[in-house]
Amino acid sequence: MEDLIATLPPALAVVIAAHNEEHAIGRCLESVLASRSDLQNRLPAGLPCEVIVVDNRSTDRTATVAASFPGVRVVECALLGAVHAKTAGVAIAVAPLVAVIDADSTCPADWLAKIVAAFAAEPDLVGLSGPARYRKPRLWVRGVMVLWYGWWKTIAWCAGKAFYATGTNVAFRRAAYLAAGGFDTNVLVGGDEVGFFHRLRKRGMTRFTDDLWVETDPRRTEVGFLRFFFSTVMLRYVINYTIYRITGRSLVKGYLPGSKV
Repeated sequence: MEDLIATLPPALAVVIAAHNEEHAIGRCLESVLASRSDLQNRLPAGLPCEVIVVDNRSTDRTATVAASFPGVRVVECALLGAVHAKTAGVAIAVAPLVAVIDADSTCPADWLAKIVAAFAAEPDLVGLSGPARYRKPRLWVRGVMVLWYGWWKTIAWCAGKAFYATGTNVAFRRAAYLAAGGFDTNVLVGGDEVGFFHRLRKRGMTRFTDDLWVETDPRRTEVGFLRFFFSTVMLRYVINYTIYRITGRSLVKGYLPGSKV
């Protein structure tokens, strides 16, 4: 059965952006491959799934570690920035359905099965996302994230469509992605996912659900409450994206996947 599945064109692609993640990429790939196995075991004929790791100019052993996993394709992206790496990964994917996760995140075993089931159940669904839970978060981190996701879920409930996608936990139909113009590489962080779902909503239904979750590294929160809230949440997301929408220019120029800020 596995040999037969391997000869079929992939129906699902997982794109993983990575920059200097030699200590995290292995854990991420183990979770993704376990989720792929779980998905294939649920379906009588299996489901071909390609896993693509985009090495974003790493200076450590990220690419070597990723390449050590059988069936994982490793490609390089010379332009620094998570959005550039994700764009490069989607560009070489051939599957009609794409899921994106960052190298410092892990997914539960049923992650891919939930994604496939959601798109199979709703032909009009073009974009799906859910929260990223920090591993062993401090109490104040829990509070900030409850408020953050609660805000976007309230808007989605009122509008009937999702306006926000978590960058490390998003899936979409590749045809709708291309029709919507893909990720906006002019805004490196703080709104690229918001802008993406804004354009994607014109192509069909978008959803955000707590049932689809991943876990991610808490290092961005280790800078403390004030810096995390004002530098990350307010400056890089709220203020930066608002200015970008008005002027067409992003204040943030140097964001790297997996950075603390």
